[in-house]
Amino acid sequence: LDGGQELVVVDNASSDDPAGSAGAWKGEARFIALDRNAGFGTAANAGVEASRHPGVVVLNPDAVIVDSSLDRLVEVALTRRALAGPRVLNPDGSVQPSASGPPVGVWPWIGALVPGAIQPLAVRARTEPWRLERTIAVAWLTGACVAAPRGVLRELGPFDPAIHLYGEDMDLGLRAARAGVGSWFCPGVCTVVHRGGASASALDARDREHRVAATRRAVVRRAYGKRRERAAWLADRLKLRMRVIAKGALRRDASRERDALSATRVARPGPLPDPPGD
Repeated sequence: LDGGQELVVVDNASSDDPAGSAGAWKGEARFIALDRNAGFGTAANAGVEASRHPGVVVLNPDAVIVDSSLDRLVEVALTRRALAGPRVLNPDGSVQPSASGPPVGVWPWIGALVPGAIQPLAVRARTEPWRLERTIAVAWLTGACVAAPRGVLRELGPFDPAIHLYGEDMDLGLRAARAGVGSWFCPGVCTVVHRGGASASALDARDREHRVAATRRAVVRRAYGKRRERAAWLADRLKLRMRVIAKGALRRDASRERDALSATRVARPGPLPDPPGD
């Protein structure tokens, strides 16, 4: 980046030296130190509030900017008055699932029964849009990298401080849609690399999957009600079972899917308070 962008770093009481790294930025920079680990959403909210520019990018600390395309992503967000997300890659170059279709209704069941790699493009756009190569409206975007107009984020909350981790990005996308703010996946506009898992390095795989399942169930239940959430939960379990079976037949490692499936069996959605803005 050329230094014309403002950098706002919010430190969740970390043990390293983010202030030193922030000080190396060649442009305008601000550093905010929290006295405790308040969670990703609360820290991001502090950064949005402190920012001074009309366009904001919420970026995980374990995301790597590979080119100057963040500026173009912000332009999309400002032009559409919407949330905009890039193509997100794993460090090995494979594509990360960073954009999602509707979490309830018929689409989760279609996604469970038909592998995304062989779905027609029109279907894939509603089940696994992160596989596509074109800009498309989606239900929600991963919080690893999201661009938006600052004013829109402030109107939305932006993130719900009641969600410490593992669901604040889904919740933001669903609340944005209800407020008439779209979420756009923009793979041809911007690309970032996301290492992933840094926030959960202290948790074992099963504990992490359990927290993911419980939090996302709570988010969906608050947004759509108990009946529709339970149907979506059953579809998710079916999808994981199908993946375990498929990977077993191909003699591929399915430990992650098994951990996720085990978590969905026992994870129960806890109550969430009314979301920001309500």
